[in-house]
Amino acid sequence: MSRDAHHTGAMRRIEHPGPPARQRHRAVPCRVTPRRLVLRGGQTLHDAVVAALEESGARAAWLELADATLAALRYVIPADDKSGEHAAWYSAIHALAPPARLHRAGLHVGRRDGAPFLHCHGLWEGADGTRAMGHLLPTESWLAEDAEATCLVLEDALLEVTPDAETRFSLFAPHRTGEPAPASNALLATLRPNQDLGEAVEALAERYGLTEARLSGLGSLVGTAFADGSGLDSHATEVLILDGRLAGGRADIELAAVGIDGTHRRGRLAPGRNAVCVTAELLLHP
Repeated sequence: MSRDAHHTGAMRRIEHPGPPARQRHRAVPCRVTPRRLVLRGGQTLHDAVVAALEESGARAAWLELADATLAALRYVIPADDKSGEHAAWYSAIHALAPPARLHRAGLHVGRRDGAPFLHCHGLWEGADGTRAMGHLLPTESWLAEDAEATCLVLEDALLEVTPDAETRFSLFAPHRTGEPAPASNALLATLRPNQDLGEAVEALAERYGLTEARLSGLGSLVGTAFADGSGLDSHATEVLILDGRLAGGRADIELAAVGIDGTHRRGRLAPGRNAVCVTAELLLHP
């Protein structure tokens, strides 16, 4: 079967090297506040984001960028792990011809070893017209000029990089940073492998009493099956949610996905056929 083949049959699964954790999600109620941030050019995306958040007094956030120009844009895509230590891994670093245009990207800002850490997936285009998608390397990608970002600042919770025995990755996991406020209006959550993304979101929403919400985030899937019958057959795809909504307790998710061969597609997910590969980092919010 080709990596861009028609998807049929049951949801695919992936086998990770470690013992499956009993708890298949982590979730923390929190409060989000929308803001617009200006990311100053002439520095790495990492430094620009961290500086903008520090100016606003924030430690954790979800950011969305569109139509930004980068003097250097470096990224990776999914790959096999030839060592056998992981069920999937990262490719060699790809670099786009500068100046590159970042069409759409989403990123979580959390902490790793006490310092700010960014996890970013997106879609972009090089000066030579090459279009691609992947996992951006924020410390190796430089903003050519100022860019605006839409931001949801998180209060009472953040994502923190934590070793994960099941996948043998170090992964973001939500942690409470204070007592949950009575006015919590969002849910920060991560999902473990081999559960359908949409069904898991619906289960989380039911558990936490949500019926209507927006869904933002990124992660990886075992292949990607779209509602129109198209998809990616790669056993690991990295994804960015472009438009996620929960209405009446039902999830409707449009996302972009890239596979091991670099092929990328976008569309609405087929229900019940899109298993989480390594993780999904999600924010349900107004």
